[in-house]
Amino acid sequence: MSYSAIPDLSEDSDFKDTASHRTTTVPSSNNAFNLTDQSSLSQPHDSTSTVISKGGSDSALEAHNESRHACSPKGFSGSASASSIIETEYTSSPLGKIGVCALDVKARSKPSQNILTRLQSKGDFEVIVFGDKVILDEAVENWPVCDFLIAFFSDGFPLDKAIAYANLRKPFCVNDLPMQKVLWDRRLCLRILDHMGVPTPKRMEVNRDGGPTLESVELAQHVYRLTGVKLDGPDDGTGGGAPRTQTVSLSEDGEFLVMDGKALKKPFVEKPVNGEDHNIHIYFPNDQQYGGGGRRLFRKVGNKSSEYDPSLVVPRSIAETGTSYLYEQFLRVDNSEDVKAYTVGPDFCHAETRKSPVVDGLVRRNTHGKELRYITKLSKEEAGIASKISNGFGQRICGFDMLRVGERSYVIDVNGWSFVKDNNDYYDRCAQILSDMFLNERERCKEALGFLEPPSPDPSHPKKSVSHRHTLKTLLKSPSISKIHGDQQGHDGNETVPSELITAETLPPSSDAGGTDHGHIHINQNAKERVTSSSNTISPAVSMRFPTDGVPPPPPASKHSWKLKGMVAVIRHADRTPKQKFKFTFHSQPFVDLLKGHQEEVVIKGEAALASVSDAVRVAMREGLEDMDKLKLLRTSLDKKGGWPGTKVQIKPMFRKRKPEEVRGQALPADLTTPRAEGPQEEPISPVAKEASPGNENPNRLQTRSDSISGATFSRFSAVENDLILDKLQLVIKWGGEPTHAARYQSQDLGLNMRDDLKLMNKEALSNVRIFTSSERRVSTSAQIWACSFLDQKELPEDCIKVRKDLLDDSNAAKDLMDKVKKKLKLLLREGSAPSQFAWPKDNIPEPSVVLATLIELMKFHRSIMRYNFQRLDSFSSADSSHGPENPTALDQFDSHTENAALASIQGRWCAGEDPMLFKERWEKLFAEFCDTEKVDPSKFSELYDSMKFDALHNRQFLEWVFMPPDDCDEGGKNCGDKRHAQEEEHLENIDEPMENSTFAHRFGLKKRARAFESMPHLRALDESYDHYFKLYPGSSPAKAKLDGRLSKLRELYKLAKVLFDYVTPQEYGITDSEKLEIGLLTSLPLLQEIVRDLEEVQASQDAKSFFYFTKESHIYTLLNCILEGGIQTKIARSAIPELDYLSQICFELYEAKDSESSTSSYSIRISISPGCHAFDPLDVQLDSRHAIGCAPRRSLTAHQDWKEVIETLKAKFDTVKLPKSFIAVNLSDKHMSNPEWSL
Repeated sequence: MSYSAIPDLSEDSDFKDTASHRTTTVPSSNNAFNLTDQSSLSQPHDSTSTVISKGGSDSALEAHNESRHACSPKGFSGSASASSIIETEYTSSPLGKIGVCALDVKARSKPSQNILTRLQSKGDFEVIVFGDKVILDEAVENWPVCDFLIAFFSDGFPLDKAIAYANLRKPFCVNDLPMQKVLWDRRLCLRILDHMGVPTPKRMEVNRDGGPTLESVELAQHVYRLTGVKLDGPDDGTGGGAPRTQTVSLSEDGEFLVMDGKALKKPFVEKPVNGEDHNIHIYFPNDQQYGGGGRRLFRKVGNKSSEYDPSLVVPRSIAETGTSYLYEQFLRVDNSEDVKAYTVGPDFCHAETRKSPVVDGLVRRNTHGKELRYITKLSKEEAGIASKISNGFGQRICGFDMLRVGERSYVIDVNGWSFVKDNNDYYDRCAQILSDMFLNERERCKEALGFLEPPSPDPSHPKKSVSHRHTLKTLLKSPSISKIHGDQQGHDGNETVPSELITAETLPPSSDAGGTDHGHIHINQNAKERVTSSSNTISPAVSMRFPTDGVPPPPPASKHSWKLKGMVAVIRHADRTPKQKFKFTFHSQPFVDLLKGHQEEVVIKGEAALASVSDAVRVAMREGLEDMDKLKLLRTSLDKKGGWPGTKVQIKPMFRKRKPEEVRGQALPADLTTPRAEGPQEEPISPVAKEASPGNENPNRLQTRSDSISGATFSRFSAVENDLILDKLQLVIKWGGEPTHAARYQSQDLGLNMRDDLKLMNKEALSNVRIFTSSERRVSTSAQIWACSFLDQKELPEDCIKVRKDLLDDSNAAKDLMDKVKKKLKLLLREGSAPSQFAWPKDNIPEPSVVLATLIELMKFHRSIMRYNFQRLDSFSSADSSHGPENPTALDQFDSHTENAALASIQGRWCAGEDPMLFKERWEKLFAEFCDTEKVDPSKFSELYDSMKFDALHNRQFLEWVFMPPDDCDEGGKNCGDKRHAQEEEHLENIDEPMENSTFAHRFGLKKRARAFESMPHLRALDESYDHYFKLYPGSSPAKAKLDGRLSKLRELYKLAKVLFDYVTPQEYGITDSEKLEIGLLTSLPLLQEIVRDLEEVQASQDAKSFFYFTKESHIYTLLNCILEGGIQTKIARSAIPELDYLSQICFELYEAKDSESSTSSYSIRISISPGCHAFDPLDVQLDSRHAIGCAPRRSLTAHQDWKEVIETLKAKFDTVKLPKSFIAVNLSDKHMSNPEWSL
């Protein structure tokens, strides 16, 4: 039985409350959306869908699933069976094992997933991903045995260990491993290209180190055999004997670089000799065409790959007298485009063009955030170049860059292992070529050795090979790299492989041949030029599947490699509409009665239940019990928003200490019927307690609730313990926060990505999947859509997803302590009063008070702009209506039609239930909260940031129209309207904001705070530190910032809102380390305890298992605080973790290594984290109709650690706080009153 429970998330539909999300089981979907709907490849291509062939019939799979649920909820016995939702494609691997020896950041990337899943989809090959734990921490004798090896260098990868493994096990290597060291020196690469006859730009070399070197004689011989290149220096070919440059200078006019009598005229390109250093400079001549200066190129950061610097005149080799550089003639390329080429063997090459970074340094991107590229066809000469590079460097899969100048093409860089991104056609072809390559090698080995089947080591019957293993341990007993993202191991051979381990054999080239199709080049074997040395034809790669001397490789070690056994992931919900709320403080009996006798927080949801709140408002208004303005605002909010799905009212009783006369019994408790003059935005805050000195602070002291009682408190348990009495009520009405149509696509994509990841790491982990969710709609909806994609099912079993309010819903256990923290956060906004512990980026931007003041001025500016544009629209509509019908009724209809037509011309389609009037209402509320209050509440930063981000993605056209200053307003808004002052005065006279005694320019100007803001460095720098590690979703369409310079203030407003959000909102969960830990434990201790139990269950189980918890922002941040402050050693600092956006994830991965001799197992835990669907600049992101930001991949938060140490470290904090008996609000809605779910 299944239910149609997932709301329609299409762009044109609003959410309807079609399913109860308040039951303990989330109903499944009855094909509420099409999981197989994928965008097709187009020019330019932007498709990212994954196509995986299934080996079995759908009917067989459905019959199998009818007998057992795909996911086994906790507490059920579904895990007893070994069957799973895994496709029937997973059978034995008769054709061999493919080992993937690359760091997880590369091996588990999307392009890699797409190709590897295709290779294993039909069951012919088994893919084994070695993983970071194996590569970095294990000796090569313990690495998995494979028949075919995919191994390539990246930052932190121990290449020498991979070379040692290849020589030990003799697999077929796709790419030559020793030759990957050649790519580390640009000079050596260029010499090989020269020797092969590949065109390169004219160049000069400043050599102060004796030129390129090779670390050993054996490597030098290997390079010579493969390329025919021998380095200057000793006869052994190790290099280092190139003539050293004596003098380097600029000519008097600064237009020529002169090196030992040779000259190179500007413009020229300066490159470090280190191939891993991408800080490249271009120096321009000081003429009319170029204008002097230079451009700094670097690896892409967000939308930028280079930036112009007018002071870049003197080359670095002149100032840095001990360094070596390459200088190449700058080439003016056709159409200002580079060519990126990708070989798959010597006979196939895919090529794309991209905008050259030297044009303006701005990166064009597609809707998936990838650099925008166009497929191009290679010429015959270019195809020959591709074949030469693939053969000459021994890299079957290899990327390189070319420049097209006239009729010729020049190679400017050889990158090594590279995959095309977001191209399903390429993935299909690449997987097919690799499959054919492996099959050809398999047949070659059989013929060479005369076997019908090649011998395969049997791990179940290990043989002792003490002497060989002892030798290997001696050679490689130095510890491996302990962290992935650190300083790169030196290219001069810090882990030099012994000479006897470097070998090479000649292989026939790949047999795939064909014509040209879709920009791919199949290079004809007969027409292809050969790369030859002085003695022989060069092998394109190393093949060491079987040694030539007939001695078989040693058997595998008794200790098997590490394998992912299970994972526990906590995931935030997907994209939602902005959350909004009003807070009120009441004292009268009608509102006390809403508690229904409870002395704790209650929640009222649903239109029928909210009617009781409206009744209380009417009684209070009739009897004059509360402030009338507050009551009117609450009544209006209930009337307009009460019927919306997700609208709720929270009522929180507040308690205070008894007065002396009340203690003696001489007076009754405070009169709750007396009106008090607290404003509608007031939030009760306890006074700040004095910080404990470091010497007196005891982090292990048991925290008690009475510790935080110094003023009003929300805790009924504290009220009982401290004999407190009811003082007043806080009533909060909330609306918004509903899932958008983008949530559908984000959840689907993440589900598919995590499924592909588990299929590579351990397909058995999909056998027993348990999914839990909170009761909120946006969370449960994300969980349902994700589960359908992750489990590859259109219909979920009824009990597949369980609601766990006790773990995943809002917790009020830390309410009192968080109120203290919010009180301290308010000090942040006062000049010179920021707490010393506050993590403010002091080196980047002014103090918070200056930033806030500037933001308020910007808010006033944009309020005037918005009102002006709406007023102008109304005036245009009135002018049009003057020519309309005379009948009053018809006139009203005509006015409405005219206005709607005008609005539709601005933005034709609205999503998530929005419309222009709701847009204006939402922003007017924000303007009032920032511009019309004496002190801004820090909690409003998140509302402003949410609204700006939402509108940038979902209402871009309307956002830009409504905040667009007049045409004659300059970028700074300081010289607006001088020519049309009289007309603007007429249009603006009805605007509420007082504007007397000022010109239009002064009214829209920001002179008061302009200097403070202009002195700030680029705020983008705050995000740059995240980009390299987390690969965040970058923006797009950068030219828009130039074309619409009048929107510069809107971008400034977003950046300041982002700064305040990043450095204020996360610290609502604690400023000091002790606060972070205490609030984290009080809020997420039940969830953390459940995670520990799950990990223990996975460790003790015979089978692999996976657990997934879907929740909201508060649990993500507090869980992270428990990890960071709980004693777990992490690889990255807190400051390096960006905003944890929609679908952010914290994942606990448990790995297992079995020892067949001792029948014991070892276990390791690694924690990874993803910031989710986060973009640098939403205002510059170019999206399609899905409005969906892509999800960043997970990165390691910790290195692999012994599982017991991790578990015990987490458990050690469990008893440091004492949770109240109940910490979830009582739900007083009609359904909950008649059918309660939880009794805590």
